[in-house]
Amino acid sequence: MTESTNNKPSGLSRINLLLIILIGVVLVIYESEQQRTIQILVESMWSVDKLKQPVDFSISDIQQLSDGFLLARAAQEKHLTGIKFTGRVINTQSVNHEKVTFNLSVDGKNKEFSINKISSGNSTGFNVYIPNLKAENARYAQVNYVRSSISYFTK
Repeated sequence: MTESTNNKPSGLSRINLLLIILIGVVLVIYESEQQRTIQILVESMWSVDKLKQPVDFSISDIQQLSDGFLLARAAQEKHLTGIKFTGRVINTQSVNHEKVTFNLSVDGKNKEFSINKISSGNSTGFNVYIPNLKAENARYAQVNYVRSSISYFTK
């Protein structure tokens, strides 16, 4: 009786090894893509404000701001050496906001402005003057919600 020991892997073993490696690579790629997709979704949820479109102060249509606020009746006019921006901020939320602060950014200049109170579902007017600003650079601006105190009613 002669025993032969052949250490050479059979063809089936090579195919199995190749399949195991291939499945491992596919799983690593799938896991990586899944994590990347989740990261993109999380970043997009937290960075919605970064994706905001600028407000066009040459049209008076209702435009989206951030954090549940809209802008209506947007307008601008020359005033002294700069531009005066006006409009109405609409509170679309079910809470009342007091001492609401917004930041208006246009052509590299920033100006915070406050509105005393915007009740739930209502609007309040504002006007903001930015000096040393040319009209041709003032059509588009960012209007961002900064902070406020909120109150709501419960039964």
